[in-house]
Amino acid sequence: MMQTRGIVKTTGLIPILVLSSLPLLSETPQERSQEISPTTVTLNPGTTELQLEHDGHLREILVRLPDDYNLQKRYSVVFGFHGAGGPMEAYHRQLEPLVREHGMISVSPLGISNAEGKTGWNGFANHRISNTDDVGFVAKTIDHLDSIASIDRDRLFATGGSSGAIFCFRLAMETDLFAAIAPMRGAMIKRPPVPQGRPKLSILLACGDEDGLFTGNTQNPNEVFYPAYETMSLWAANHDASDTSPTVLRDSDGLSLTRYSPADAPYELMLYAVKGRGHRLERSESEEAIRFMGEFFSRHSKTEVK
Repeated sequence: MMQTRGIVKTTGLIPILVLSSLPLLSETPQERSQEISPTTVTLNPGTTELQLEHDGHLREILVRLPDDYNLQKRYSVVFGFHGAGGPMEAYHRQLEPLVREHGMISVSPLGISNAEGKTGWNGFANHRISNTDDVGFVAKTIDHLDSIASIDRDRLFATGGSSGAIFCFRLAMETDLFAAIAPMRGAMIKRPPVPQGRPKLSILLACGDEDGLFTGNTQNPNEVFYPAYETMSLWAANHDASDTSPTVLRDSDGLSLTRYSPADAPYELMLYAVKGRGHRLERSESEEAIRFMGEFFSRHSKTEVK
């Protein structure tokens, strides 16, 4: 199939916006996005490529709208941040169940490449892959998406794998954009400050229990991370729930699910540990975690914790 392209260019302080349809292997012809007219800047059901200029870089983003997208409704949005090396297309496909089954809009950006051509996210100061303003880039992406699609800014969610998961914690520490985050195969950097006075967003941390990012036993002395249980305890303290004892909700051969928040709280702090796995999960395990994530996100909104 030939790629079609609709281009909108502006000048001055407004970033360049380029929209194009991309055929993805998992999509039917009906799911593929239509060409967008430069005179009617809007998004259609299916997948669209969007390019946005920020901090001296032209950034690439894949956006997918539900098949029954209706401008009269406001839609939840889930950002998916790939791991170091990418590609964004793989994470874009992982988010398809959230679009199909939960009616969300998915947004899958591409990280900045380092000198070796490895893409990643600026998850903490002096990151070895990227030092660009990724936090500002996400905020700008949300503003642009709000101008060309019908989104619910009280129901914005973020997930990511590895480098993308680490970046999710930075977004939670430095912005109030998201109702919930779900880092996968990642951790929170062990550097000041700790969460304090941050919004009471919901957090689902999913990781293999033998992953160094889960246990805190990583090899790089310049990148030390909190163990998963300590990360969740720090956020519980931020949420004024430090007196709440962690509650094991599920303990099976392959999965341990622990809640760090009060049962009646309007937010959730959940640790989803895949037993016997390191940094990589089996495909079926990743798919199960994504399904759980979809249900988790669907329960939450910023308006519940204001």
